[in-house]
Amino acid sequence: MADLGSLAARLCLSVVFIWSGVTKLGDRAGGLAEVEALGLPAPRLCLALTILCQIAGGLMVLLGFWTRLGALMLLGFTTVATLLAHGFSGLSGAARQQQLTTSLEHLAIVGGFLLLLVHGAGSLSLDSVLGLRFP
Repeated sequence: MADLGSLAARLCLSVVFIWSGVTKLGDRAGGLAEVEALGLPAPRLCLALTILCQIAGGLMVLLGFWTRLGALMLLGFTTVATLLAHGFSGLSGAARQQQLTTSLEHLAIVGGFLLLLVHGAGSLSLDSVLGLRFP
């Protein structure tokens, strides 16, 4: 039962990143506008790295292939994206509440990735089948 739970958790953690990366890949103009709105330097490069991180990290977590590395990538991505895009200081009312709630939701996702870093993917994973281990 624990291995099915690990597989379900990996599915839940990965699907949002895979979906977001594929969506940005399919609508590069929209993805670029999102990155530009954050005021990041080299927006095209940031978009490409975002797509790569979301799709590659998401698939690594989903398939349980170098799971800890994928979890570390998405943990870092989520942390940086939350700090850049969901700041709530200086906001008030509904806008503050919305950004604070989103930040706390992202904190929960980071917690899921921390569990994967500590415990790995479980036996229903390519890591287990292939005997792979990322320290």
